[in-house]
Amino acid sequence: MPSYSTYTDQELTALLKQGDELAYTEIYTRYWPLLFRHSNKMLHDDDQAMDVVQDVFATLWFNHEALVFEVSLSAYLYTAVRNRTVNVINKSKLQTNYLASLQSFIDRGSFVTDETVRFNELASEIEGEIAKLPPKMKEIFELRRTAGLSYKQIAIQMGISDETVKTQVARALKVLRAKFGSLLILPFL
Repeated sequence: MPSYSTYTDQELTALLKQGDELAYTEIYTRYWPLLFRHSNKMLHDDDQAMDVVQDVFATLWFNHEALVFEVSLSAYLYTAVRNRTVNVINKSKLQTNYLASLQSFIDRGSFVTDETVRFNELASEIEGEIAKLPPKMKEIFELRRTAGLSYKQIAIQMGISDETVKTQVARALKVLRAKFGSLLILPFL
C-alpha cells in the first residue's frame, strides 16, 4: 500500500470526500505550514494565523462529504485562508474603530458631564447668593436679569429713578463678584 505522501492532491481530495482520515491528515501535514505562513504574513500574529488555519482545516473536515472543488485543493485552501484572514483583519479594524469611537464618546461624555455638573453647581450657588440679596435689590436685579427689562422700564414699573435702578444692579453685581470673582460672567447686564 503506497504512502499517502505520494498521493496527488486530486487523489487525496477524493479520499477525503469519502471520509478518509489519513487523507485529511496528509492534506493537513502538507499544507498547514504553508497556509500558516500565508496568513501570518498578513496578520503578523502567530496566534491569530494559527486560529485561521485551524478554522479552515476544521471546516474542511466537517464538510468533507459536501465539498465540491471548482479549483485545485491548494487554490481552495489558499483562498479559504486568505478570506478568513481578511475577515480577521476587518473585524480587528472594526473593533479598533469601535473602541476608538467609544473612547472618544466616553471622553466627550465625561467632559460634557463634568462641565455640566460644574456649571449647574455654580448656577445653583449664584441663585443662592441672589436669594440672599435684600428684597428690593433682589427684585430689581431679577427684573433686569430674567425679564430683560431696561433700567428705565424697571424704574417706571417700580416707581423709582433710573439712577436707583443702576445703583441697585451695580451693588448686586458687586456682592456677586465678591463671592464668585472672575467666574461670574453676566453678559445680560
